[in-house]
Amino acid sequence: MGMKHYKIAMVYLNTDDNVGVGAGYIASVILQHEHSLTFFNTNCDTIEKIKENVLSVDYDFLFISTNTLFYKIALDLAKEIKAHKSIKVLLGGIHATILKAEILKNNPYIDFICVGEGEDFVIEFLDCYDTPEFYNIQNLGYLDEDGEAHVNSIRPCTDLSSLPKLKWDLFPATSIINPGPLPGFCYVFSTRGCPYRCTYCCNTCWLDLYQKEYLRHRDINVVMEELHYLKDTYKVKTFYFADEMITFNIPYITELFHRVKNEIGLQYGCMSRVERITPEIVNLFRETGCQYVGLGIECGNEEFRKKFLNRHMTNEQIIYAFSELRKVPGLKTSSYNMKGYPVDYDAQLTKDTLELNAKLNPDFVGMSIFFPFPGTKLYDYCIENDKIDPEKFKSVTNYYTKSVLRES
Repeated sequence: MGMKHYKIAMVYLNTDDNVGVGAGYIASVILQHEHSLTFFNTNCDTIEKIKENVLSVDYDFLFISTNTLFYKIALDLAKEIKAHKSIKVLLGGIHATILKAEILKNNPYIDFICVGEGEDFVIEFLDCYDTPEFYNIQNLGYLDEDGEAHVNSIRPCTDLSSLPKLKWDLFPATSIINPGPLPGFCYVFSTRGCPYRCTYCCNTCWLDLYQKEYLRHRDINVVMEELHYLKDTYKVKTFYFADEMITFNIPYITELFHRVKNEIGLQYGCMSRVERITPEIVNLFRETGCQYVGLGIECGNEEFRKKFLNRHMTNEQIIYAFSELRKVPGLKTSSYNMKGYPVDYDAQLTKDTLELNAKLNPDFVGMSIFFPFPGTKLYDYCIENDKIDPEKFKSVTNYYTKSVLRES
């Protein structure tokens, strides 16, 4: 066990110029265990180029990492390659975690799925392949000889301290330094997971699998080493901690943000939740030179936000958070919002959202279009009320151009 060396083609399905941390860590773990890996990123590599390469090179496996938006592309890619070549296909990512056995039953060209986090799974998958233990490994989904779908039990979530260094060079430099709201903007992560269950977010699926253990923190020394590497290797001017819940643990961020100021010497920003913007955190931002905070508002209608989205902050709390952040010298704020909800009064909700943003006066405003993710409460609501246009649902690959809901 552990001595096999496979040749793997891995496809990260994506259209944004960013670093796919989930796929990146899976790739980094595979390389750490000395397997041969060709990493494709559909932001840089066309589907045609990927097909051509996979069909012409003698790979043992095709691994595909996909979310819901790219699921159809993932299936089409696997189907076309399997039509011309005998290769085992493993599908992973949030969509496999949500749909589980349904994927295997409906798509015979997908041989295996990974349900849940994949870093520990993928090495056991490769170590045990072609052994009697293979079909017992946790997180594995497969079809047996009778065409029956099986999904094994789930292993504990990944111990972040066991992960190798992320191989940032799998991604182009343009993905690492983003044209963000501040110069030289680089997305980084020091935690994984979120304890909240917003009705539009796939996070609920992870919480159902892992419960409260899902929120984890990386060792600060390891994070600092990574920040130094990025600063030295790329022209980073601003580190943005894009973790969903970095402000959840006050002692952790107190040490981290002070060390970023004292040891890295670059400005930083982070994402937070309105409820976490307290005098203590605002003071920490002031002391450590925080220059950017993004907050999810989603909708300006307080009652709708609470009952429909399971977001319990009041408009008063939101206004307070933005006014307190404005007191930090140089700090810029961003509000994240949504429109296109599956209700017939969506136009009024959008008006409420714009009116609230006018009161907040953030430096940046983001507006996305609601997308019903399978596995979420709002997806179930949309199905029950026949709100989704199936053709639009298959074709949309972002949250910014059009709704997948039926025309009302």
